This record gives sequence, structure tokens and C-alpha cells, in this order.
Amino acid sequence: MAYRHTLGVAASTLALAVTCLAGAAPASAATTTSFPTTVSIAAERSVSGLPSAAEIEAAKEDKDSTNAMIARLEASLASSRAELLQAETAAAEAQESLLTAGEERDLRTADAEKAVKQLEYAKQYLEQSRTDLGAIASDIYRNGAGNSTLGILLNSDDSNDLFYKAATIDTLSQQQVQSVNSATEAEALVSSWESYADAAQSAAKEAAANYDASASTANSTLATYQAAIKPEQDLRDELISNLASLKDQEEAEVRKQVEKQEEAERETALQETISADDAPVVKPSQAGTIQPLAVDAPQELEVDESTAEPTVKPKPEAQPLDEVDTVTPTLAPDPESAPKPQKTETPQVEETQKPAETPKAEETQKPKETPKATEKPKETPKATEKPKETPKATQKPKETPKATEKPKETPKPKPKPKPQKTEAPKQEQEVAPQSSGRSYGAAISWALNTASDNSKYYVYGANGPNAFDCSSFSQRAFGKSGISLPRTSTQQFFAAPQYVSLNNLRPGDLVFSSSNGGSSFYHVAIYIGNGQVVHARNPNAGISVTPLSWVNNLHSKAARY
Repeated sequence: MAYRHTLGVAASTLALAVTCLAGAAPASAATTTSFPTTVSIAAERSVSGLPSAAEIEAAKEDKDSTNAMIARLEASLASSRAELLQAETAAAEAQESLLTAGEERDLRTADAEKAVKQLEYAKQYLEQSRTDLGAIASDIYRNGAGNSTLGILLNSDDSNDLFYKAATIDTLSQQQVQSVNSATEAEALVSSWESYADAAQSAAKEAAANYDASASTANSTLATYQAAIKPEQDLRDELISNLASLKDQEEAEVRKQVEKQEEAERETALQETISADDAPVVKPSQAGTIQPLAVDAPQELEVDESTAEPTVKPKPEAQPLDEVDTVTPTLAPDPESAPKPQKTETPQVEETQKPAETPKAEETQKPKETPKATEKPKETPKATEKPKETPKATQKPKETPKATEKPKETPKPKPKPKPQKTEAPKQEQEVAPQSSGRSYGAAISWALNTASDNSKYYVYGANGPNAFDCSSFSQRAFGKSGISLPRTSTQQFFAAPQYVSLNNLRPGDLVFSSSNGGSSFYHVAIYIGNGQVVHARNPNAGISVTPLSWVNNLHSKAARY
């Protein structure tokens, strides 16, 4: 009776844990829709499907009954193990969602705080501008102009006479005109930062609420998983003991048989995953990334402390009149400002040699720019050196320098569109050699040393130096080789520049676990060769080296950095 009571407690405890998991799993953002159904079926089996001690004793009397009972116990072992893996998966997925929610909360909070600060700057900038306008109005009044002059100048009504406005502007100094423009700009900035601050604060509150909900789900699934570990182990021991009794073997021998069978099942699942013919990886636009706010961030301001009294002014790099013009110079000239002009000159020299057959069209343009041509004869010695390299055009040496000088003036507006077309393909071509030439020796060495260090352990969401989760472990390891990885498993997969199949793995590749076919990932491990991986597994198993087949829900594609 005591034995039967022990078995019932273990089974009931595991059933209770799994039942709690069935209720908590739908709250997780990464769990699959089929998960709760699977758990509820397993819970029914745990309560009513286990044999009693009397049934086990009765099964020993008949060979067929013995074999049937053995099959029943082995099925119970497999089901119990699957339930624990499901609990572990739900906890890992919930923790992955919590990490992403935490990143979004921190980013949204920082955006909101920055927006509030920028709004204060904009208000200060507006007060400064209004003070300057007051000084301008007083100055105009003292010089005989009416107070209405400034108002008419600032009025945007189409009924006002544009010529009168132009005459009014002539009465102002250049500095005063700048003050008027600054005041108009300041009013627009205050309005823009007010709208942006409202949107940023609203997004920050929503992100904080989402984080709290994710934290609640993560805590619930983690508690369920941790509560299921001990009952599952007790149930496993009891089932193996029953099998040993039925088979008339030692428990240690039966345990090895069970583990060998489980390893064979893992290897079969691994081979099925390797042979799976999956489509190429398609990176979703929102995979592990935080989308920008619907409202664009206005022009930023800063405090200028170089003056006698600190003043607020727009940042120099964000001060253009046209936003489109400010984007193109920052993207194009930085990487290619030096080399690109040399490449653009070479085709222009060829163009000047080819149109030598149509001199009439060039002569019509030359008289218009003759004043510029008269200023540059001083540099003709330099121009005379170039014709020496092209002796073929000896008949018109005087005209060719003029043709080469003018194209040098015209290409100045052209480099803007050209670098934009050539910049993107060059970056894509540089990715392959960098990823293929990297060394992962330092990363793997650190990972193996950490796995063998008993002072290092697993904690969900931990970032080291002693406690890690799976993605912080791989992030820290790759950092030892100078490779920067994002924080979460999903981000680490979709940020990879290259993907390989599992039958083409090499040391340093990252393998992942996914319960939804690769839409998101909840675990990552580092492949070290010979069918082995090193990874931070879970709170129960810690950080260790295992066969690749031990990675649950293994995805068919690996990431290579």
C-alpha cells in the first residue's frame, strides 16, 4: 500500500503541474496553438493511466501480460518525458518574450525621457527667439518704422503685398532676418516635440504594461516547469523500477536500456530534421526588432555653452532646410567621398574625347562661360601636361583643355545619386569574406571553459558574469572572438549574414530551437564539431556539452556569422 501511495502522489503532482501549464501556456506570445491540447491529453493519462502495484504483480504471472505491461510503462516514461520538455519549452519561450518586452520597454522609456527633454529645449529656444523678436521690434520702432512692420512680415496671408514684404525685409539686417526665421522654426519645433512626446510617452506606458504581462507569464511558466522537475524524476525512477521488476533485471541495467532507447529516438529525430527540405530563410521585417514610432522624431536641439549665457540651438548636423537633402549627404559622401571622385573623372575624360566629332555643340556653350575661361589660363601649364599623354588629339590641343575643365565643374552635383547606387552592392559583397574568414577559437574556448566551471550556472534572463541563459551565453562567447551578437535567440538567428543546413555544420555555427517552424526561437547552442554543442541548457541541467540531438525542437537551419 505504501508503494502504491508513493506512485499516486508523484503522478498527481506531475498532473497538477501540467494542468497549471495548460492554463498558463496560452498567455505566452511564442507558444503554439496545439500546445494546450497536447498537455490536457497527457494530464488525463497521468491521473488514470498508471498501473497499480497489484496490476504490476498480476502482470508477472503471464508472459503476454508482462510484455503488455512493459510496453505500457515505456509509453508512460516517454509521455512523462515529453510533458517535462513541453514545460521547459513554454518556460523558455516565455523568457524569450520577456527579454524582447524588456528591450522594448527600456527603449520606449528612453525615447519618452529624451522627448520630454527635447520639448523643454524647444520651449527655451522659443523663449529666446521671442526675446530676439522683441528686440527687433523695439529697434524698428526707434528707427522710425511702425510696430506693424514686423507683424506684416510674419503674416503668411496671401492678401499681403509680397513686394511690401520684400521692402520690409530690406530694412532688417541679416542677423534680424535670421532671428525672425529662428522664431518661426522654434514655434514649429515646440509643436512637433509636443506631438512626439505624447506619442513616445503613450508607447512607453504600453511597453511597460506589455512587460508586466510578459513577466507574469514568464514567472508562471517557470514556476510550473520547476515544480514539474522533481515529480517527473520520481515518476521516472518508479517506472524504471517497475520495468526492472517485470524484466527481472537490475534497475541500473534497465536505466541504461531506457537511456539508450531515448538517445536512439533523439538521433532519429535529428536525422529527420537534417533531411528536411526546408525553404530558404525569409527574414521577417519585425523579427525580434522594435518598430519605430508612427510619429517621426523632430529636429533635435542642444545647449550651447560657448556663449556668455548658455543658449539652446538646433544641432548642426540636423539643421538643413530640406530633410531630403540632409539624408543623401550622410549616406553617400561618408564612405565614398574620397575614392568616388576619381572613379567619376575617368568616364568623364572618355566622354570629352568621344564628342570631339561634334565641336559645334561645345562652341555654342563656350561663349557663355568665357569669363570663367579667362580666369583659368593661369593654370594652363597644368593643362598642357595632360595633352602630352594624349598625343592623338594634336590638332585641337587648345580646345581639349577647355572641354576637360568644364566637365570638372559640372559633375559636382552628380556624385549624390551615383554613390547611392553603388554603395549597397559593395556592402553586400563585403559580408561574405568577413563571415568566412572569422575565427571562433576564442569563442569556443571560453564556452568550454565556462561549461566546465562549477561556479557558472543557468538563470533565465541572466547576463553573467557567473549566471547566463542560452542567448547571453552565446553572446558573451562570440564577443571573445570580436563578433557582436544581439541579445535574444530570435534576434541572433535573423541577424546572421548566412545560413547553412545541419549537414554542413562547422565549429562556430549557431543552432536553434523553435516550436513554430522558425518564426521565432527560444534556445541557441554553439556547435563545436563532432556532433557536439555547448550551451546553457536550463536551470536544472545548467551549462554543458551535449550531443546535437539533445537540442529540443532543433531547427533545420543554422546561423553562421
